[in-house]
Amino acid sequence: MAGTVERDPFAPIEASPRGAGLLVAVAGLFGLAALFGGLSPITGPLGMLVGLVAHVKGHRYGMPVTVAAGVMMIVGMSITLYLR
Repeated sequence: MAGTVERDPFAPIEASPRGAGLLVAVAGLFGLAALFGGLSPITGPLGMLVGLVAHVKGHRYGMPVTVAAGVMMIVGMSITLYLR
């Protein structure tokens, strides 16, 4: 078509950083729930997903909280397996 500019599908997405701090806090809470709540297979990946969304939105703690949620998930699953 004439006059249309195609967007590069591999170009970074311009995401609004609005609400990224709340997403980091929610990801941390999901990580803590994975560690202490006994629902590691559910809340761990949710925490990692929310942390990645915060990272994409540009929050500086998005990736560290994603890694922390993953570690807390693994430790929570190990504790649950050990206590059974």
